[in-house]
Amino acid sequence: MLWTIIIFAVVLSLDGFGVGISYGMRKIKIPLFSLIIICLSSTSALAVSMLAGNLVAALFSKELAEVLGGIALLLIGSWLLAQAWVEKLEFKDIEVKIPSIGIVIKILKEPSKADFDGSGEITCNEAIFLGLALAMDALGAGFGAAMVGLNPWLTPLVAGISKFFLINLGLYLGARSQINNLVKEFSLLPGFIIICLGFLKVFRV
Repeated sequence: MLWTIIIFAVVLSLDGFGVGISYGMRKIKIPLFSLIIICLSSTSALAVSMLAGNLVAALFSKELAEVLGGIALLLIGSWLLAQAWVEKLEFKDIEVKIPSIGIVIKILKEPSKADFDGSGEITCNEAIFLGLALAMDALGAGFGAAMVGLNPWLTPLVAGISKFFLINLGLYLGARSQINNLVKEFSLLPGFIIICLGFLKVFRV
């Protein structure tokens, strides 16, 4: 189970690696405190979704909860896969009339938009929006993961730590090489792995 938690947490943190690459290439800095806020925002959102999944799982038998959670992971993984494929084909901003939601969507589509003031540095306030944006895809996956039995406390903690190191690694590599195309190729990986985890739980392999 521990290895499943680690794999799941790292997969959910891969978007942070992509953001780090993007920021590194654009010379956008993320101070340590802002990076901690990003990770805490994502960790908190994942923890809430997993606690909700735990509450729902309590309504069913353990076996049925695992199957339902596996189905949820299959659906979320398929969505992530489709989303990544579409973004490989076309990369456009979506305008939404509700300001706060619009900001999050723009950050998801183009990470550099989190630098609202164009200062070249992510402030604490900007870090909150970026952290929530990075947690969006993890909400549904966290719900399903809790239903299949992953620990709702340890998983968010491991995910937060993974995100911290992967963002830093992305910043380092992005500042030193043009590997953005490579990151796009790996964007399909999270969805594929989550589908595999869901498949294992649904069919109890």
